[in-house]
Amino acid sequence: MPTTPRHVHARVFWALQLGGWTAYAVALMVPWLGRYPLSVMWSNKLVIAATGLATSSVLRLLYRRVARESAGLSALVVTAVVASVVGAFVWNGAASAILGRSLQNDSVLLGALGRTLPRFDGVLYHALVLLTWSLLYLGARHYRALVAERERSLHAESLAREARLLAMRYQMGPHFLFNALNAISTLVLTDRKADATAMIARLADLLRVSLETPDGGMVTLATELDIVRAYVAIERVRFADRLHVVIDADEATLGMRVPAMMLQPLVENSVRHAVAVRDEPTTITVRALRAPVDLVITVSDDGPGIGESYQGLGVGLANVRARLEELYPDSHTFVAGSTPGGGYRAEISLPASRQVPIAPSNTVLEAQLV
Repeated sequence: MPTTPRHVHARVFWALQLGGWTAYAVALMVPWLGRYPLSVMWSNKLVIAATGLATSSVLRLLYRRVARESAGLSALVVTAVVASVVGAFVWNGAASAILGRSLQNDSVLLGALGRTLPRFDGVLYHALVLLTWSLLYLGARHYRALVAERERSLHAESLAREARLLAMRYQMGPHFLFNALNAISTLVLTDRKADATAMIARLADLLRVSLETPDGGMVTLATELDIVRAYVAIERVRFADRLHVVIDADEATLGMRVPAMMLQPLVENSVRHAVAVRDEPTTITVRALRAPVDLVITVSDDGPGIGESYQGLGVGLANVRARLEELYPDSHTFVAGSTPGGGYRAEISLPASRQVPIAPSNTVLEAQLV
């Protein structure tokens, strides 16, 4: 039978219950050591502890039922006080009855260990003991409930975070798909069927990668660069020699993990706002290097820079920024803006200390896409 949290909690309770009441019996014996035989003292103090254990176990059932009915704190405290007083009468009566029958010929010892039921001696003391036990039990139960609630909250937050990340990863721009399908249509109309077939295959690969959910939403940098290549190959059909892409990545960075589909939006941003707005050739450069404590990745172009086409961050850059804030709340930098002399540059810095190296694929890194 598999061990569930409920079984674990039950085992812990009974271990503490038995250990605590045994310690209580020992504590009752200490003042009387040397005055009576140890065997007699132990057997009689054990009766008191055993009846207290039985009484507190019944109180536990009551408290669990009250707690299941979502009683407030004040209701639990009142229940604990009333139950402790009632339980003290039961405990005192049971212990006195048992000890009264076994110690009828020793009135001195009987007086030391517990009176007979009609006199109800010791009820206040027993009530205080039960009330202490009750508060400890309810406090432990409340703490366990707080821990469980915190775990549920963290789990729900984790699920919501994953959902947000997935939603952002699935934001493949409709404009890109529209342009890619138009390019394929053009290839078919101009009877370039082989090129159209290759482009469809590349588009399918890119869409598959964008829809897959890798472990933790992370891939190696080598895989991410392959995604960039697949995207650029599609755009090259539209822009031909107007689009040049240079990829320069340190060998040590290829096995490091980055968020999936992080670089493609940055390259797409340069394609839309630098390549598409002018007739001259445009070069987009993707660089990755291992700094002493960070992985630094830059995507830059030599286009017109900030202008009418660069209003705000844009969907792609805003998407990347939001994902980085989710994954690295306080340990990353993301800066994007124009560069002196024209062009645009986006730089991402990720903590290398949190990277888990993965063996990169056998893909040969091309120095330049032409």
